[in-house]
Amino acid sequence: MYYPIVRKALFQLDPERAHELTFQQLRRLSGTPFNAIIRQKLPNKPVKCMGLTFKNPLGLAAGLDKNGECIDAFAAMGFGFIEIGTVTPRPQAGNDKPRMFRIVEAEGIINRMGFNNLGVDHLVENVKKAHFDGILGINIGKNKDTPVEQGKDDYLICMEKVYPWAGYIAINISSPNTPGLRTLQYGEALDELLDAIKIKQKELEKKHHKYVPVAVKIAPDLSEEELIQIA
Repeated sequence: MYYPIVRKALFQLDPERAHELTFQQLRRLSGTPFNAIIRQKLPNKPVKCMGLTFKNPLGLAAGLDKNGECIDAFAAMGFGFIEIGTVTPRPQAGNDKPRMFRIVEAEGIINRMGFNNLGVDHLVENVKKAHFDGILGINIGKNKDTPVEQGKDDYLICMEKVYPWAGYIAINISSPNTPGLRTLQYGEALDELLDAIKIKQKELEKKHHKYVPVAVKIAPDLSEEELIQIA
């Protein structure tokens, strides 16, 4: 009912500006009677994965709400889980604009954002304010100016800070928009990263008395041979 009108207006704007404007309105109206407009009651179709029970298999992927600013608004839409991020230890602006492009005929978007976010501390403060009681995934990455050889340190910093608040943690080593990041998907670099992550996970489990699963986000265009190597 509302979508054709809103879509026409938003398509007059630059894609990233339309995205920002939508988020501004979601933040402003979340928790008001406006929620009744966006609220969806999806049927419970529980799915078990990573030792967690998701109330339904439809989730919100990372990349949309990078800073955890609209968790409750998206929760009202009925998602079985919400994944926020990608977040890095320090705030960063991301890549130069323009970096978001509409493919109207395919009803799609291409983005080359480059992990623009306000930093892990800002995200954690937003999570603390949210009322969402479902499964919250937090997607973490490395800063663009952190050398790849020191990349694991960025993941460990983020992991330490988000662990108490996460239903699961996603380690993002798949983005093509951060120079060198995908090299962490291979060989010794991957082994060193995963070893460090598992050690930190055990430390944090003992410290916080809860187990938080860790997933690794890899590129979607890997060959079968590369997938076998990673596995």
